[in-house]
Amino acid sequence: MRKKKLFWQLYISSLLVIFLALAAFIFLTSYSFKSILLDQVSDDLLARAAIMRDEVLRSWKDGDMPALQRSCSDISTRSATRVTVIRADGVVLADSWHDPAMMDNHRGRPEIREAMAGKHGNSTRFSRTLQKNTMYAAVTVSDNGRVLGVLRTAVPLETVEASITGLQLQVLLGGLVIALVATLMSLLISRRITRPIETLKQGARRFAEGDLDFRLPVPRSEELSDLAVVMNNMAAQLQERIVQITQQHSEQDAVLSSMVEGVIAFDMEERLINVNHSAARMLRVNIDKAKGKSIQEVVRNIGLQRFVDQTLTSENTTEGYITIVDDVERFLQVHGSILRDEHRKPLGVVVVMNDYTELRNLENVRREFVANVSHELKTPITSIKGFVETLLDGAINDREDAIRFLGIVSRQADRLNAIIEDLLSLSRIEQGGEQEHIELREASVRDVLVSAVQSCQRDADLKQMRIELECAAELQAVTNPPLLEQAVINLISNGIKYSDEGQSIAVHAARSADGMIRIAIKDQGYGIEPEHLPRLFERFYRIDKARSRKLGGTGLGLAIVKHIAQAHHGRVEVQSTPGKGSEFTLIIPAGKSEVDSPDVT
Repeated sequence: MRKKKLFWQLYISSLLVIFLALAAFIFLTSYSFKSILLDQVSDDLLARAAIMRDEVLRSWKDGDMPALQRSCSDISTRSATRVTVIRADGVVLADSWHDPAMMDNHRGRPEIREAMAGKHGNSTRFSRTLQKNTMYAAVTVSDNGRVLGVLRTAVPLETVEASITGLQLQVLLGGLVIALVATLMSLLISRRITRPIETLKQGARRFAEGDLDFRLPVPRSEELSDLAVVMNNMAAQLQERIVQITQQHSEQDAVLSSMVEGVIAFDMEERLINVNHSAARMLRVNIDKAKGKSIQEVVRNIGLQRFVDQTLTSENTTEGYITIVDDVERFLQVHGSILRDEHRKPLGVVVVMNDYTELRNLENVRREFVANVSHELKTPITSIKGFVETLLDGAINDREDAIRFLGIVSRQADRLNAIIEDLLSLSRIEQGGEQEHIELREASVRDVLVSAVQSCQRDADLKQMRIELECAAELQAVTNPPLLEQAVINLISNGIKYSDEGQSIAVHAARSADGMIRIAIKDQGYGIEPEHLPRLFERFYRIDKARSRKLGGTGLGLAIVKHIAQAHHGRVEVQSTPGKGSEFTLIIPAGKSEVDSPDVT
């Protein structure tokens, strides 16, 4: 149903009331005036009949009918009234406007019957004689108590009707003027009533659109004034509560966003309600697109789906573990509990997820490290103990065997010492890097590389290998020179150990486009299989354990290189092709002077 404005409802309703009232007023006024005027005419006719009665009686008593006719005509002329004399039996004896002989018997006329009954006869009807609406009044004519007949007076109602019509026109004209004035006043009153209501409506719309700073003007009328005050107070309270809710929501979002734990909430139908950034990152979920969708659409992990189902059917907090496999395998510890409202009615479930993949990997690394350390230490210790026991059993008396056995013990002791020294060095580098106790300063890269090459030159000469150095003299880096030298020595030494005689090792250093110093050590050795590259820098990880031990490696050299690079806020990269050699690249920050200067090639 089409809605109408309050203005038109008020205006049209007031117009209807006004016009109905005016119509009733005009009708009643016209009716009253007409009744009064007809009553006056009736009274006037009766009065004239009473005045004429004596004169008519004299002529009637004399029996002179022509004289009676003339008397009626004279009276009619003087009073502009039709005069009729009717005998008691209804025969018309005289009439001022018509020939009595041509007239019907009038005994049955209403006014005649009433007059003959001793009343004042009165009647209004259409006269067939005059062919007009006529009002009649009749009185009896008596002589000494004997009723002779009736004297009737009559006048046409044309004049009366004309007067009534004129009066009705005047009343109607006055009513139209009043209606016009009332219409204008109704328009003004309706506008005056609806204007503040319209203002309240516009204000309410602004409130609904969020403009809670707006305040409604207070109208003069008491009811609308109270309404405006209430709406203004409502807007102020809403604004205050929205600010509080927004602040609480922001605080909640800040807490959820800053949490390392993933938090995800579902309703009772397992549709996503909320998810923080950590959970979205763990589950690879798009926060904006995921809300409102079912768990099957959001998370394609059967373990989490089952856990949510289990939590929804449980009254207690649930715990469990799930595994997520995408690019890498990740392990999550999950805690679930029911969400309830203030009446303890279940609303859904909230799941808190802890990614313990790194801890698990670290635990695996720790186990492997302990196993590797144990294995690396056990081998020389077992060898030392075996040869010492052999010497104690009598081999010490054989000088040649004793010297050979003691040489083996000495080499195994040196190996133990090298492992321990590397472990201590690695520990110092890790602790210094974590606690930032390693002093970094701007230093010449070429000086460090020259010193490292000189330290490895003896081993290279034994295998008839060349070490080629290419580095600009002015190249600067933010570094700890002794640590950087150790890392380069380890890389060059590895290149020497795992390359054939007569080959060369290239050491190249330059500043890259990203402002970092890249120190590349490239050999022509055996190369490394691709499957070994991801774990190459782990402690005690060996590609060929037998060859590594034979060459005197401890399995910690590349781990030391990685941690030295990290202590310099850099990294180490490797590229290798089996049978063609390997290239290790140390990437560390450049010095300020080097950053400001052009490249040197």
